[in-house]
Amino acid sequence: MNRNDREIRNYLQQDSVPSYDPEKMQQTVRLARQAYCSRLLSKRIGFGKFIRMQMHFIGHWVWFTQAALVFGFLILLTKCDFGQPDLQHILLLFSAASPMIALVGFPELLKSYSHGMEEIESCPRFSMRKLMGARMLILGLTDLFCLTVILAVSTAHSGEFLMRMILYLFVPFNLTCCGCLTVLSHVKSRQNGYYCGAICALCIAVFVSLSFVKRYYEAAATGAWVMMFILTLVYLAIEVVQTFQSFNRFCAKEEAISVTWQ
Repeated sequence: MNRNDREIRNYLQQDSVPSYDPEKMQQTVRLARQAYCSRLLSKRIGFGKFIRMQMHFIGHWVWFTQAALVFGFLILLTKCDFGQPDLQHILLLFSAASPMIALVGFPELLKSYSHGMEEIESCPRFSMRKLMGARMLILGLTDLFCLTVILAVSTAHSGEFLMRMILYLFVPFNLTCCGCLTVLSHVKSRQNGYYCGAICALCIAVFVSLSFVKRYYEAAATGAWVMMFILTLVYLAIEVVQTFQSFNRFCAKEEAISVTWQ
């Protein structure tokens, strides 16, 4: 202990706490807490404003990465012939594009766990469920927009494959999201980013390998792709619900201070 610490301790020991009524002190704390909660609850925030607020917390690198992926794949798509012999090149692009687009947003959702801040963010002014729900909504809509752009450019040249291209593009995307959401809702580790990256790499490897097997992409196999699309969509909905339920596990429901929106 240095000299400054000893002097501070001596000053603290010399100081005496004035007498007070414990009941009055508890009453003051209770009234202050009620006033604080009433002030927060009385201040309503519009849903649109709340979404705009959360967009500022999403790193700029997410938007740049999404834009770079979309433009890169569009450039590659424009160089394809879009004929039946060249359909494999389209499938290769779809197999790589959709899992990568799905992966980009998950590091933002995993920041609380990768930086060890989940307990603090579980008890903020807004509930963890609302915060993460808003960010998932923003990132999900962004992913949907990117996939729609890729699909629109692809079908502009060959409209007869529209239904099959939707399946080929969204099944890998749904499967990647299912795996990453499973990690997000059940694992809760600082290594989650690596797990999600491994899931994305596995999905890319599996679907790229399938693209070299012609019978998996023939019209006769469309029924199997439709079934995979429905199953992954149902599982994705289940995992979204379970993920929401897991966001508030650090704070008791009655202790969380949440601001409602209009």
